[in-house]
Amino acid sequence: MLKFFNGIFTYIHNLSTGEEVLSDRRKFTYIFWSFALIHVASAVFFVLLGNTKFVVINVLAIFLYFGLLSLAKKKHYLMVSLIAEIEVLVAIALISFSYGSMLGYSLYCFAMIPTIFYITSTVKEMKHPTVYCFVFSFISMLTFFTIIVSEPFFTIPQILTDRPVLTLVIRLFNAAVSFIFTIIFSLLFSWEMKSNNSQLLRRNQQLVEVARKDPLTKLANRRSMMERLNLSMHHLQLDNHPFSVILCDIDHFKKVNDKYGHDCGDKVLVTVANLITSQLRDTDFVCRWGGEEILIVIDGRLQTAAAIAERMRGNIEAEEIMHEGERVAVTMTFGVAQAEKNYRIEDLIQLADTRLYYGKEHGRNQVVSTDKKD
Repeated sequence: MLKFFNGIFTYIHNLSTGEEVLSDRRKFTYIFWSFALIHVASAVFFVLLGNTKFVVINVLAIFLYFGLLSLAKKKHYLMVSLIAEIEVLVAIALISFSYGSMLGYSLYCFAMIPTIFYITSTVKEMKHPTVYCFVFSFISMLTFFTIIVSEPFFTIPQILTDRPVLTLVIRLFNAAVSFIFTIIFSLLFSWEMKSNNSQLLRRNQQLVEVARKDPLTKLANRRSMMERLNLSMHHLQLDNHPFSVILCDIDHFKKVNDKYGHDCGDKVLVTVANLITSQLRDTDFVCRWGGEEILIVIDGRLQTAAAIAERMRGNIEAEEIMHEGERVAVTMTFGVAQAEKNYRIEDLIQLADTRLYYGKEHGRNQVVSTDKKD
């Protein structure tokens, strides 16, 4: 039993935090079971009041909701909503026109409004929810005021004055249920909107990640790097804050693909990306520039960037990358350049690329941070 209640409390907590939502089918199941239980209580009340006609009406309503549950399982949500709303309003009108407002059934006119707003706003199959809510709310309001205006012309049954305690109990029950319905469905609506906002935020974050990251290596892409380079150049020109770039390229990468296949090539790229990322500080930035090229922004001067590049080079060379039981030898060549105020971003990258190309032409697996002549 304790486990059952713990499960209920956990589920309610997840609903309140937006981690879970009620399925459309479960929503109607809970609502129709609630309506059926209210009719059970009403049938008992009318047995005590000696009104056989209303006992039969409430029993028939109970069977109606069992039928509506079957229709809800087939996703006929609009149909079952209309039938349930008509049933509730007809029941309110019949009882109120017979007993006046003394039993409190007219209060359900208010309680039904947040219920229908919740259903129409959260059930996906509902079309034109705003119109639907407005029309039903107007009909509920009209029913309530009709009961109030017509009450002076009602003949109040003698049994209500003869049994004041029972009358009070019925009125308190209906008032309590009306308040509970209003509170619960207002909370559910709030939680559902919170859940929808959370899902939307997660989807937006995923889209941003897809737009800004390389899907294979999980590094930033070229677009993100250009934003960072522009920002770094702005700080250099404004605050004289130095930064450098490292452009690196995997040596003989085509041979790796040709010999071991593209799956191995992908594995090499991911491993290299992880090794490079592990060597960077929070203030540095790395992206997959294109193919097997990786571009890094280092927060600092040329000497700092060259030292970081040398450390990366050594780690990559020493890394054991295995493919089908065979070690794949991987090395990288690095070109390093420091930004100057008079540089364009294209000039800076071109300088790093020139030094990278020099390293490629003169043995590979090295860091080139100064201009060299043959």
